[in-house]
Amino acid sequence: MTGETGTSHRQRSKARRREAIRRSGMRLFAERGYDGTTIADIAEAAEVAPRTVSLYFPSKHDIALSVPNEIAARLSAVFKARPGAGFLDVVDTWLTGEADALDPELLALLTAMFEANPALKAHGSSQLAEAVRLTGPALAAATGLPETHPMHAVIGSAVGGALSQYFGAVLRHDDAPAHHPLFMACLRALVDTARQGAPAHPADPHTT
Repeated sequence: MTGETGTSHRQRSKARRREAIRRSGMRLFAERGYDGTTIADIAEAAEVAPRTVSLYFPSKHDIALSVPNEIAARLSAVFKARPGAGFLDVVDTWLTGEADALDPELLALLTAMFEANPALKAHGSSQLAEAVRLTGPALAAATGLPETHPMHAVIGSAVGGALSQYFGAVLRHDDAPAHHPLFMACLRALVDTARQGAPAHPADPHTT
């Protein structure tokens, strides 16, 4: 029992250290810019050694995109947990969970960092777009188009960018429940538009 308690304590300590490094890095990226911040700067702000920063995050890029990566990973996890569910239903479930999972302070740091570093924001949106792309079978079922259809890339990019804006809007207005239905309505309109381009099923040759 003592061993389990010791392991749990070490895990919590590692998690706190990782979070301190991440938040220090994001704060500095917002204040000084991504290019103007070094690993040594982040280490000093987090009160750890530069080597410790590298143990938790191999590069500055990993720190900057850690939040979008985790958001995208949770989206992928929801799809894997519900393989037979519809694309929009899963996105709806995932987004509802994100409202509870995201720390407002962390989201505020993310927003400030993105505003100061537009290139990072583009990369963050692309991470979400990639997560949407990996849900190809569910998206194809929703649109009626082949998985390789270019419209799916369009939807993935649109959803990735829209989600980035959505999280920012939720942060600024602190009213996720009010934004959620409208956001889902926009996604449904996007998928419905793509569905209009799906080929009609061929007529049954045995019917007239």
